[in-house]
Amino acid sequence: MKKTKWVVWSGVAVLVLALGYLAASHLSGGALYAFGLPLGGDRGELRRLAFSFWEDIQFKDFDAAASYHEPDRIAEVDIPYLIERLFLQKPEWLDITDIEVMMVDVDSSGDRGRVRTQMRVHDLTNDEWRDQEVMLYFYREGPGSPWYMELETSLRDIKAEDGKIH
Repeated sequence: MKKTKWVVWSGVAVLVLALGYLAASHLSGGALYAFGLPLGGDRGELRRLAFSFWEDIQFKDFDAAASYHEPDRIAEVDIPYLIERLFLQKPEWLDITDIEVMMVDVDSSGDRGRVRTQMRVHDLTNDEWRDQEVMLYFYREGPGSPWYMELETSLRDIKAEDGKIH
């Protein structure tokens, strides 16, 4: 009888600890490992999208990397060009490693998000290693709508718009 109580209480303790860990993972916005479960709400979703985007870039799958933009804009997004502008090197001469999501932030409307990422970059032309931080911006039409990336807007030319005072 005592052994049965011990087994039951041990099982309850393990269950409470597991549920507590999963709750902490959800509240952290997906920052804690969640065993593949889609936890973390919007922040967790943005964390997964940003990491997946950089994995696509890491493995030079530019079509998949373009798919994070709105469906009607995918064909016009030139990922290799944008990556070259961002890293100042052609994508085929870059080796991106150690991708890490540093911060996820969602605005008060819940429809705009930004994700600060950091990665280790090896420039293969001169055998130089550097750490690079990149902020990725996302938006959506409303709750329940998919998140879309705006990589090209953060890399636009640094000139004032026509008719704007600068």
